[in-house]
Amino acid sequence: MTDTPDIKRQFFNSLKRGTGEAYLIAKNNPTIDFSGYIIKGALHNYAYDGQSEGSRAQYVFDLISLSNKKEKIRKAILKGLATEQSDTWSLTHLFDLAKLFAQQGDNEARQAIYDRFLNNPIEGSDWVGYSEIIELDGLNGLIFIAEKFGKHIDKNPDDWQDDSIIRHFQDDNPNIKAFQELEKLSKTNKFIKLYIDCIKRTEESRKSYVRETQTFKDIIDEVINSKPFLSFKRRKELKEIELNKIADKLLEEKSKANIEKLLNVFTIHKFPFDSEFILKLAKQKATSKNRINEYAIVSLKSLKSENIRQFALERIPKAKRPESLIDILTSNYKKGDHNLLKTIADKVRSEHIIESLAGSYVDIFKVNKTKECKEPLEILYDKMNCGIHRNGIIEVLIENNVLSDRLKKEIKYDSYLETRQLLDRKKNGR
Repeated sequence: MTDTPDIKRQFFNSLKRGTGEAYLIAKNNPTIDFSGYIIKGALHNYAYDGQSEGSRAQYVFDLISLSNKKEKIRKAILKGLATEQSDTWSLTHLFDLAKLFAQQGDNEARQAIYDRFLNNPIEGSDWVGYSEIIELDGLNGLIFIAEKFGKHIDKNPDDWQDDSIIRHFQDDNPNIKAFQELEKLSKTNKFIKLYIDCIKRTEESRKSYVRETQTFKDIIDEVINSKPFLSFKRRKELKEIELNKIADKLLEEKSKANIEKLLNVFTIHKFPFDSEFILKLAKQKATSKNRINEYAIVSLKSLKSENIRQFALERIPKAKRPESLIDILTSNYKKGDHNLLKTIADKVRSEHIIESLAGSYVDIFKVNKTKECKEPLEILYDKMNCGIHRNGIIEVLIENNVLSDRLKKEIKYDSYLETRQLLDRKKNGR
């Protein structure tokens, strides 16, 4: 890769995915101007799920440190901070970048953070920027936030706020009685009082809300008649005796609506009886009227038999959505199956399917330790822009002692900060 356009293309591809290759490319090519691409990475958080993954600010800041166009990039960031109106997670990313500049003594960046906070906020995201202000200025920052919210409430009396920001500050600063400090100031500051009073009204409203309680005669009644349907938390905590009763009922149930509800339980628990029953449901034709086929296929993940394995191997190559069947190999993997997983990974283009496959492949190779994991996992690594799943891939490659020298170099500069620490954790036995 010696042609400048090719180098830039590879740099930007890596930057969007969040891999450390971008840093290494920039470091090894100091005469090439990557600033335009760094600006794109600063103005937009390319993470697959910006909310779950969090900010990539440090990652971009590291790239800025290698650039000869630092001031150009900095100005673009401050302009973006002032004008971003469409993407909450890009805005949080910009706030975090500006904070990194401010922590190096950049007063203009500090002021830009204060100027943007609660100024023409993205709908539903009026909180964005509060954590950066608190990180920079502690209690004084919290006081500013309280007053700014009070001014907003003064103009928008129907607005509501809870105490989450204060609680966040309190958790990080246990020696400061944050709420009491604000209440003291509220006696002489109209806007802080409006903010505190709004929080109190919100809390009172929550206390007065009484959720309708449901009572059931037994676990079967609960599974079938819960409204809304049995929560994931409740399903997760079911005991063995309850699971056996649910399985017994499922074996004899005739109503498709009830079969669907009972079967859903075994998408997160192992079906305790003959796996052929679940396999039979999985072989049924999928229909838009119920999710029996879908839930049965998911339930096969924890069941092992030669028939289940053959079902998976027959269906996966022909399926329009093979990712929906891959999990079955978690309990049914055999040597050589990596070739099938490699073929599927090679073909996939959709970022949503890539992320789904990454989660499945990680689960498969955590259960089935093998050096065969290397090729299929590396193919997904080179395609995905989710730092969380990439972290899982790297962990599995390390566990199976097949992490390549290329990836060992890259992960030191990955956008997901936990990934940067994986090798050190391995060395320290953590």
